[in-house]
Amino acid sequence: MRALLQQAANRLHAFEDHLTVRTQIAAAVAAMSIVLVGTLAAGAALISYRNTAALIENNLAGTASMVSGRLDRFMATRRQEMKLFAELQPMEQLWQGDPAALRSSLEALQHSFDFAWIGFADVNGNVVAATGGMLQGKSVAARPWFKQGLERVAVGDVHEALLLASLLMQRANNEPYRFVDIAVPVRDAGGKLLGVLGGHLDWNWATSLIKDVEANDGNADATLSIISKDGMTLVGPQKETIRYSGDDLAAILKAGDGTFRETRDGQQMLTAFHVGSGYRDYQGLNWIVTASQPASVALKAAIASAQMILAIGAATALIALSLAVLVSRRIAAPIIAFTQEADRIGRAHGPTMLARQSGSAEVVQLSRALRSLLRRIGLAEERTKEAELRATENAMQLQEDMLKLRHLADTDFMTGLMNRRSFLAVADDTVAYCRRYKRNMATLMIDIDHFKKINDTHGHAAGDDAIKRVAEIVSQSIRTTDKAARFGGEEFVVLLREIDQETAILLADRIRTSIESARVTHENLVIPITVSVGLALFDESDRDVQDIIERADQGLYVAKKTGRNRIFLMPAEDERAARAA
Repeated sequence: MRALLQQAANRLHAFEDHLTVRTQIAAAVAAMSIVLVGTLAAGAALISYRNTAALIENNLAGTASMVSGRLDRFMATRRQEMKLFAELQPMEQLWQGDPAALRSSLEALQHSFDFAWIGFADVNGNVVAATGGMLQGKSVAARPWFKQGLERVAVGDVHEALLLASLLMQRANNEPYRFVDIAVPVRDAGGKLLGVLGGHLDWNWATSLIKDVEANDGNADATLSIISKDGMTLVGPQKETIRYSGDDLAAILKAGDGTFRETRDGQQMLTAFHVGSGYRDYQGLNWIVTASQPASVALKAAIASAQMILAIGAATALIALSLAVLVSRRIAAPIIAFTQEADRIGRAHGPTMLARQSGSAEVVQLSRALRSLLRRIGLAEERTKEAELRATENAMQLQEDMLKLRHLADTDFMTGLMNRRSFLAVADDTVAYCRRYKRNMATLMIDIDHFKKINDTHGHAAGDDAIKRVAEIVSQSIRTTDKAARFGGEEFVVLLREIDQETAILLADRIRTSIESARVTHENLVIPITVSVGLALFDESDRDVQDIIERADQGLYVAKKTGRNRIFLMPAEDERAARAA
């Protein structure tokens, strides 16, 4: 059998050798055109279908992600508003003062923001004051938001109103009120717990958000839903029912975002989801936002695109068959000249080697010339590739080493903060910016109180732990646009951009109190630490950043001399007077 096949192959090759180049080219071009055009058309149709489907999935995913982000940002903003209100210094006298005045302040907060009810309950759970007087004098000690608010800033998931149900006006559609709770512990200046500030957000805002997005996304077939982390639909079709559970729900929560196909009400749906992960210091409630669209509608454009490409491919193949004869006539004439030139082309760079070819006298001659050519350039190509590889590896290693050296040069080795040199470079640019655009900035000089005593009593290792702990607190307390550096020893400097005097004082005091409440643990010993802080604001008379740092250092000196563990704002007028003197 093998001998017969070999004999048939030999006769075929002999037959090919007697055919003209024009005939063979015409047949080859026609065959290749059909194969290539068909393959390209099928591949392009498949790619177009997948890309169009992926684009639609990305659009749905983007909608789900956008809605999820808006939900998290809304909740984070309301949470921050409640927290800031509870920490307002003017409110300290009202928490235990006149309930009527406290109620007036709470109602002012309610009118400014989106809360259906705000109330303050003492540590025993009795509502001292509330908006509209609702629940005033009642006990909320058993409510989860109150229990959680005694310990931390808490955000509760969606629930129906219980105590407020009989006090609120019935809605036109008879739907029950649903709230999201926010609770904040209220403390006096000494840190003593006075009670809990609680607020109820009307969940109806989320329904309005979904309707607004569905009405303005330009796609009337897409439907949005909000689902709790337990799988219950909070907003959307089949509300108050379990939409996902078990492994399906676990997979969604684990993935965080993605797309999948599901069957709902007998219809194939394309669904994208995004699990809310919170915003800034708000951890989020793992609400799942889904955007769904019927698969027949979503993929209609993808199917039409694929069909159009296939039709174009079929028409192109027919045209290629007609052109094959014309192309073969034009190729046959210059092929000998091309063969002679090929022997002189590509001696410096090119492919490796071609297999021996046959079929016509011209092809045999061309094969010999190309093989001779490729043998000459193969070695040169290999050497060039090796040199390029070595050069690439050396460049990458050099770049990596430069990045490491730059990081070491700009960073304090112990704390990871900026060092003096890199800080002053950034600070000089900031001063120039503030002077040019009339912006505000401030500088804090922070020094650990009685640091020498810590070293003498507990050793230098304990002192290093104290420095690292202070650096960690300072780094966590400032914004990403602010800069902190260790100037040496136990002294730190902080650059605050775009900040006014009142906010700078509040931030400085927050850093001071955070350090005071922290503890340094070293070899089973708890070492209390405090810091003194000097504060200076940018003034037009400042010559450079050194003037601001010097003024902050003077403020630090005053804070040290007046008792430590405090902040002192050094006005610019004092320094100008000192310069004039």
